[in-house]
Order: sequence, then C-alpha cells, then structure tokens
Amino acid sequence: MGDLGRPENRPGGFRRERFGGGGGGGRSDRERGGFNRGPSGPPVDYRGLVEFVAKSIAEKPEEVVVEAFERSRGTVSVTVKMAEEDIGKLIGKGGRNIEALRSLVRAASLRERRRVFVDLA
Repeated sequence: MGDLGRPENRPGGFRRERFGGGGGGGRSDRERGGFNRGPSGPPVDYRGLVEFVAKSIAEKPEEVVVEAFERSRGTVSVTVKMAEEDIGKLIGKGGRNIEALRSLVRAASLRERRRVFVDLA
C-alpha cells in the first residue's frame, strides 16, 4: 500500500493541482463570479480627474482649461489647454508626467470599459 501519511493519498484527502492553483471544476473565474462584475459606483468624471492633476502641477492653475467630449463608440477625448510655461511641466522629462496621467485615466476607464484619450492643445 502507498504512503497514507500524505494527505493526497488518504481516502477523501485533497489533491493539489500541479499548475494553476485550486482546480474549480473547470469553471472560469467569470463563471464563478470572481471578478469583472460590471461597473459599480458612480461614473468616473474624466474631465475632473485630468483637471485636478493639471491644476496641481501648473504654476498658473487659473489658466488651465480642460474639455471633454464624446467620440464614436463610447470613446471620450479629454483636451488640456494651459499656459505655455506649464505645458513642459505637464509633459515632464521624457514625457513621464503625461504618460503617468494617461495611465491613471486608463486605469479609471477600465471599470466602465471605455477608451479615454488625453491630449494637449
């Protein structure tokens, strides 16, 4: 007889999957209700989010103007206008700041499954 001291060899004992972790009878995470249940909570104000970040970075926050409009198929376009000397700060060294802002907006848009573009004017 085998080694009955090991739990996987006992009658009714567990059997750990070698790869992928806990089995689950072949059902996916979506079928089990694990994630991606759709939007929860209020919709995201992309214009307000971009405006907050842009005004926080700018030395002349009163000159920051952010416009958002709906494009085709649920796509949203957000345009930022600001003083010439503040545009460089928003772009950042090597474009790091604007890419971080775009990543932030992209992460916020995942919940609603929308595409949001952030552009500078």
